[in-house]
Amino acid sequence: MLHELFTGIPVPVAYVAGPDLVFEFANDAYRRLVGREDLLGRPVREALPELAAQGRAELITGVLESGQPYQGYENELFVRRGGGEPEQVFVACLYQPVHGADGRADGVLLLLSDVTKQARDRRQQEALAAQLAATQERYQTLFETLPQGVIYYDTNGLILGANPAACQILGLDEEEMITWPVAASIVHDDGTPFEPGDSPVAVALRTGEVVTDVVMGVPHGRTGEARWLRVTAVPDARDEDGRPQRAYAMFRDLTKERRAAAALREGAELMGRLREANVIGMVVNGEDHVHDANDAFLDITGYTREDVEAGRVTRELITPPEWMDADADAHRQLKRTGAFRPYEKEYVHRDGHRVPVLVGAAVISYHPLRWVTYVVDLTARQRAEQERALLLARERTARAEADGAQERVSFLLQAGDLVAAAQDRHELLQQAAQLVVHSLADFCLVFLPGLDGVLQAVSIAHREPGGTVGFTDLRDEPVPALGLGTVKNAYVTGRSRLVRGAAPQVARRIARTPRLRDIVARMQPENVLITPLTAGSGPLGVLSIGRTAAHPCFTDTDIAVVEELARQTAVGMAHAAASARDHTVAETLQRSVLPDTLPDIPGLDLAVRYLPGTAGVDVGGDWYDAFPLDGGRVGLVIGDVVGHNIGSASIMGQMRHLLRAYAVDRMHPADVLQRTARAQAQLLPDTLATVVYALLDPATGELTYANAGHPPPVWATASGGSGYLDDAPGVMLGAPYDGGFAVGHQILHPGTSLMFYTDGLIEDRRRDITDGLSALVGVMDRVMASPAPLSAELTCAAVQVAMLGETPRADDVCLLAIRLTGLLRRARSSPGSVLPERLHPRSPSVRKLTGPKTRRSCIRYDGYGAATQRNRQSGSQS
Repeated sequence: MLHELFTGIPVPVAYVAGPDLVFEFANDAYRRLVGREDLLGRPVREALPELAAQGRAELITGVLESGQPYQGYENELFVRRGGGEPEQVFVACLYQPVHGADGRADGVLLLLSDVTKQARDRRQQEALAAQLAATQERYQTLFETLPQGVIYYDTNGLILGANPAACQILGLDEEEMITWPVAASIVHDDGTPFEPGDSPVAVALRTGEVVTDVVMGVPHGRTGEARWLRVTAVPDARDEDGRPQRAYAMFRDLTKERRAAAALREGAELMGRLREANVIGMVVNGEDHVHDANDAFLDITGYTREDVEAGRVTRELITPPEWMDADADAHRQLKRTGAFRPYEKEYVHRDGHRVPVLVGAAVISYHPLRWVTYVVDLTARQRAEQERALLLARERTARAEADGAQERVSFLLQAGDLVAAAQDRHELLQQAAQLVVHSLADFCLVFLPGLDGVLQAVSIAHREPGGTVGFTDLRDEPVPALGLGTVKNAYVTGRSRLVRGAAPQVARRIARTPRLRDIVARMQPENVLITPLTAGSGPLGVLSIGRTAAHPCFTDTDIAVVEELARQTAVGMAHAAASARDHTVAETLQRSVLPDTLPDIPGLDLAVRYLPGTAGVDVGGDWYDAFPLDGGRVGLVIGDVVGHNIGSASIMGQMRHLLRAYAVDRMHPADVLQRTARAQAQLLPDTLATVVYALLDPATGELTYANAGHPPPVWATASGGSGYLDDAPGVMLGAPYDGGFAVGHQILHPGTSLMFYTDGLIEDRRRDITDGLSALVGVMDRVMASPAPLSAELTCAAVQVAMLGETPRADDVCLLAIRLTGLLRRARSSPGSVLPERLHPRSPSVRKLTGPKTRRSCIRYDGYGAATQRNRQSGSQS
């Protein structure tokens, strides 16, 4: 019978009999577990000496002699399989005595279940929980230590990054993950493949909605085995139209859970067969008492068979009072339907402790009423649930700490960006105070020392009733910190102070300052953190940060974050102050090497503008010059030395004097640039510079010029003509070049304006040089179209406003404007000269710009003397 009953089941089963515990039966599953085939007919101590040495034979003997079963959970055994070294396994076992006709135990039925994987998994989970707890204070490694996989995608589905958990779960290195998952390799929970574009990340990027708890199967990257994941995709980094540009995929490995669920299902199928082996409790109940029960039930409740046979065991005896109503409902259902659905309850053990059980029943006789109750001991499951709940609680705590750590890191990164981007200390303090209110507090009051060294409140950022962050500048109405001893103490000692219950004393000390009083009175600060702004060896100010009673008090972590913000802000203030001083010095040096005045030339109106860069402290090498020469001519110069430092300004001064000297000695512009280039190669061999040198005769309007890699000057007339002096390109000074410089010619009529400039006027981060050149032509057209002719000074002003505005500049700008007011004598027409009014529309250097169908020139200048011209036309193209 044993052979027929247990041979085919996958649970290891064996039967030993007699005082020597001789194997009379062992199914294949049992033989595989212990690693022996030749068991039948051999005693346990001889067939399995390694198990006997571990006390298993004595344990079985004890069951045989006592007649009491033994049940163990996760018993550790060492078995020798295939003649190899002993191998550690964990088993759940039930040693059930089998009684003969005389009531004595003839043998023992051995029921085993290999729980090695579950035990190791549980221990591994416990180890993982300990590791998670250890990472709570190391928040900087949050991303790397998360047990869940996290992958970061861009808008095209390409992977930007993955944490180690993701690499481990998927069996892929981060470098191998370019796109994941591959649509052809993933399947739904029911095994059907995903359609292209239906993966959680693709849906989140397409819809902008969070996609939660999608179960999907993917192949492991190394083993190829199926891994089941629960995936949540979160869209991120939305553009101005609300479309996500990034997405996170967060997933958890469900493979073990699914395997465990499958094992439970298999166990349920075995349950019916195991009942006969006394694995679960089974009771025959009547209306008055328990009529029969197996040993498993007696083990659960602690009563003896004598108690059952004497009728002393009743439902009321073993059921706690709070479960009586549930039992009554089940009893009514039993009478009505012949069974009741299983439910969980508790039994009262004979010694008084509670035993969690799952019970179900079916009627076996109605007259008299008898039913069989099946009882499953849930003690092990309850213990596992408690352990799992403890692990989940630890995980939630770790996750909460990690989330807080991530928020703090993000906050400090924003603070660092503010410090890097601020232009001056007041802007920096405003941005820092608003950041604090947005993330950490309800107001942030800034104190700075005045000229007399006394601390004064200069600004406050505060939360408005609608939740927005407001800012009030108090510099026009500074509030002395008199009486605020805590503020002064923090300033002097350099240590933060936390004041609790601060509303009354704060209100009292600012009562005479209406603007500040109204703001603080509305918020009623409960807790105030006062932190010094310290950089280097001395304090720079104090931040007073408050929270209302609606928010918790500042924690140690909050204080550490605020102190780090104050430190970064103080460093930024020190840098801003140093930058302001250095910028002033740089600008002064730049101006000192430029001409003090312009010459007074009859027939010419001259004006200049030097505009230092507003962003940064480095001085540039831009320069201009205008000087009289023999024959009533005038030399005009605009140039730029490559580089932004003190050396560039010094070299600029030398270049200016070199070019002046050669201009006096040699009148021809090409010769002047050629000689200057040679002198530069000998005296300043490591420098580069661009320059335009022009020679103008005010008596005739004749203009001769040469260009060494500089943006071409622009001209414009009142009649609507305009263009660039771009027909004499050349390489910049200092560049390898053995040739000479080309010479351009132009005849100017009275009223014509010229604009010489440096590249900072037409090029910046917001605008490329092509657009800048086109814009400059348009500005000059508008200037010349004014009803009254504009002076050179007004022309400079108009160009500055139109081209630069109030935006910060990273580069210096020089402007040299020349307006020909009249000829001293009648102009002579030289054979090679062309008047602007008679320029051919297809001239490669300039265009005549007239009428509503204006053809405009757009020069693309490459910075080394090469100029290319494009034509744009309003209206029809001629």
